[in-house]
Amino acid sequence: MKYFKTIEGKTVNAVEHTLEQIDKYPNLKIHIGTDSQSYGGGRRKSKTVYVTTIIFRYGNRGCHYIYLREEITPKIKSEYMRLYDEGVRTISTYERLISEIPVAVEALEFDYQEVDNTISKQLVSTFRGWVLSLNVKASFKSSQMIATKAADHIIRH
Repeated sequence: MKYFKTIEGKTVNAVEHTLEQIDKYPNLKIHIGTDSQSYGGGRRKSKTVYVTTIIFRYGNRGCHYIYLREEITPKIKSEYMRLYDEGVRTISTYERLISEIPVAVEALEFDYQEVDNTISKQLVSTFRGWVLSLNVKASFKSSQMIATKAADHIIRH
């Protein structure tokens, strides 16, 4: 499992950190999500940035998260492929985490809209079916998504 960072910038082993969180808060809910942004062209360095977050939700008392930031150079020009890769990163993180420890994950979050005429709409059925086969809940673009909102926050700052 890769190393993630805390919001304070401390590098942590994602599996060990998850186990510590479960020990402290046995009733926490775990959410995983990824967001991305492409930059560049002209004088700016052309790149795509992905941020995957693992959220530890403590009931109604707030949450804590760790994140993995990855930069791909040159940027991924196809919006479809960039969005597809977001979903793959979310599922890969989930699979690596549960392969190391028997942890229940509340939801995998995908920043895809279910509105007609959007590129992300094309990915909803693919990822809904994939996540269903993993026996975990999938969340798509809604106000309840916390993992992708945290990833979006990291990308923009």
